[in-house]
Amino acid sequence: MKARELVDFIKLEHTVFDLPFIYAGAIIASAGSYHFLKYIIILITATSARGAGMSINRILGLRYDKINPRKKDWSLVKGTMKLRTAYLFTAILIAVFEISTYLLNDVVLYLSPVVILFFIADPLLKRVTSWRHLFMGFTIGLGVLGGFLAITPVFPPLIIYITVLISTFWIAGFDIIYTIPDMDYDRKNNLKTLNVRFGLRNGMVISYIFHIFTILLFVFIAFLVRNIYYDFLLIPIIGLILYEHVIVNPSNIKTIRMSFFNANSFIGIIFLIGMIISFYR
Repeated sequence: MKARELVDFIKLEHTVFDLPFIYAGAIIASAGSYHFLKYIIILITATSARGAGMSINRILGLRYDKINPRKKDWSLVKGTMKLRTAYLFTAILIAVFEISTYLLNDVVLYLSPVVILFFIADPLLKRVTSWRHLFMGFTIGLGVLGGFLAITPVFPPLIIYITVLISTFWIAGFDIIYTIPDMDYDRKNNLKTLNVRFGLRNGMVISYIFHIFTILLFVFIAFLVRNIYYDFLLIPIIGLILYEHVIVNPSNIKTIRMSFFNANSFIGIIFLIGMIISFYR
């Protein structure tokens, strides 16, 4: 199996959504000091965790993916990756994740099984509740807490909890947009999303409300860090969040992809820059 196919299987490019927030947690914990070795281990930890989570998602969702026309070219669906290979790859990723948490400290090691349980619960919840978008956002948002604890295994300050909430509402908001093309399929197969439950128009309203919460939380952090450079960086962050709602056209899948990936790819990076400037001044 080609490395490119493995990378596509776990959607490695999607780490752009959570990795900056994980490092933001680490930067906040560092409080102006440097932990270069730990930063490297955090990268390995975050990447393996993200990969394991996506792999688990693909395995548990295979029975549905096989009958979803949009996913017919996915490697596990079309058979270019065998199920046993997916299980082995997942086991390797989990092993790398566990070893890297061991290299960080006991706290993140002891908490690491909870992360795996969240990864398992996430795809299953789509069969149970329409509000699974928030659970997925929270699951990824826990990486902020993990980044902080990897550096300083103590009770986190308020800014960490606020950042977890930012990640939760931000990701939940754009996941609602991301699931638009699957609405008919989800409805027929009794898979639950907010778009299916409340209709597309109301689903988009809920997505917008989630992102308004996100913006307010980003602004709240400005009062915690009290750094004018972070204040300036709020402008592109807020602009990009609003932009993804302006450009999206539910009937045009190209705009959905642009809204999901293009607009959101930079938000976490800009926020991370803001945290670096605020805590390394």
